[in-house]
Amino acid sequence: MMSVFRTIGEALFYRGIGFDSCVILSKAYTRTSINFDSPPYFTEIPIDLFVDMTDLTNVLNSINIQLIRSRAEIVSPCQGIIECWRPPLRDMTELEHRILGQFIAHHFPIAKRALSLAHFIVQVISAVCPKWEAIHYRVERDLLVMIPPEVLDLHRNNQMESTLSTIHHNKDLSAIYLACGLQEPEYDHVVKQIKQHYPHLEVFNKKQVLKGFPEIEFQFNQLTLEEQALVDWVVCQTAPSFSGWYNSSFSYLAAYIRHYRGVNPTTTKLSPETTGIWDLWFPRI
Repeated sequence: MMSVFRTIGEALFYRGIGFDSCVILSKAYTRTSINFDSPPYFTEIPIDLFVDMTDLTNVLNSINIQLIRSRAEIVSPCQGIIECWRPPLRDMTELEHRILGQFIAHHFPIAKRALSLAHFIVQVISAVCPKWEAIHYRVERDLLVMIPPEVLDLHRNNQMESTLSTIHHNKDLSAIYLACGLQEPEYDHVVKQIKQHYPHLEVFNKKQVLKGFPEIEFQFNQLTLEEQALVDWVVCQTAPSFSGWYNSSFSYLAAYIRHYRGVNPTTTKLSPETTGIWDLWFPRI
């Protein structure tokens, strides 16, 4: 999503200085397994599974920016095509960063299928739990493509300590929602560790919440893995409170959106408490 947000930010900038601008969004990718069990690790999927392209077209048209799906759709003379990735392509002012953050937080349309499932999950948990928190628990074994096993083990310990600390400092919690892609045995092990310290705390993930609703569970099971992660991401954005791992773009962007929506900053926590590359690329001003 960071690359998509960066693309929209550049279109806003060039439109603001008088250029005709368009955004090209053509395709996306989803992982083929949670833990990267065998290559290829990713496969192509339509961008529509992430973004409501109809709504985004309407939003961008309202500020005279065109949205197209391929370069072949460009019909007027083009002075250049800028390819965007996560990092900024130029020095941006604080005002530009703020405008982009507010646009993403208030106007960027997530694909409706994932959005509706996430809102359903939030409603179900809120109906039965007076105070709950979403926690991004990022320890899946796909991280082994970036770090060695011993570092992953250390990271798992740190994630558990951070989760237990979050619960300890929020004594009125009745439940936590773990946003993660862990397979069932690994997830059960994590829950068991938490329950050893807090036996009366309810612990949910998306699959557990949906088990009592077969039709909606069926809809969820039809999603790609990346869409399922999108459901978790929206839950983290809209939960009463949220804790995540600073180094994860998933966690950081959830906190970024909560910030620009004006959510009480005391309800959003990223650990370790540090500043780094995400704060430079997508600052919360």
